[in-house]
Amino acid sequence: MRCEAGAEEEFEAAGGLLVDRLVRWAGEQGLPVDAFMAETALDYRHRATADGRLGWWEPRHVEELLLSWLPQQVTELPGEERGDGPGTLRALLRFLHAVQLADPRGPALDDSLGAVDAAEERYPEAMADRNRWSLAKFWAVTAAEQGVDVMDGVALQRFAERAQRGEIAYDQRTLDEIMDRRLNGRVLADGARAEPQLPVVLPSEGELRRQAEASTLAAQLRGLAE
Repeated sequence: MRCEAGAEEEFEAAGGLLVDRLVRWAGEQGLPVDAFMAETALDYRHRATADGRLGWWEPRHVEELLLSWLPQQVTELPGEERGDGPGTLRALLRFLHAVQLADPRGPALDDSLGAVDAAEERYPEAMADRNRWSLAKFWAVTAAEQGVDVMDGVALQRFAERAQRGEIAYDQRTLDEIMDRRLNGRVLADGARAEPQLPVVLPSEGELRRQAEASTLAAQLRGLAE
């Protein structure tokens, strides 16, 4: 349920097995699930969060997945059936708890499901918000809207060449927003893993000063100053 950053073969194997079991379990339970959406949800926890724990879903993870990661990563072309991101996430959360793969440090199932409910109303708008899209999604949808078969590599290459020559219409302002986010967005430094930190209670001001006075370093600095 956790792979080191950069351990792509291990993650692909674990994620594939997890999605297969999720789809089978959801079918038995009569729950709707989209395998691709489930894969993308696991990708988010592995690639876009510092701890990378696939079974730990805080409300902030739910919101970022539904309102940022899926709109950025999932391309829905004109005329295609829309994937059910919230429904798939609900099935994934229920599956993780049912088979005891949910991280025990995470929230209760009801709290996670409540976070899905809270974000679901904004989900369609987020998916349609072009400023949230990736660069690849922007060009794929732009091409499809202009009648290009994006599954045809030759046709897509011709479209790209026309775009480079300035022969097609596209939303320059949205493209600028996407490029700005691409250049200045949040990136995990060196792909390093870091565990979530639990809150702590600090001692009183007087106790902190007493501990500082007793430290070896403070005594050395005081001696140097004198």
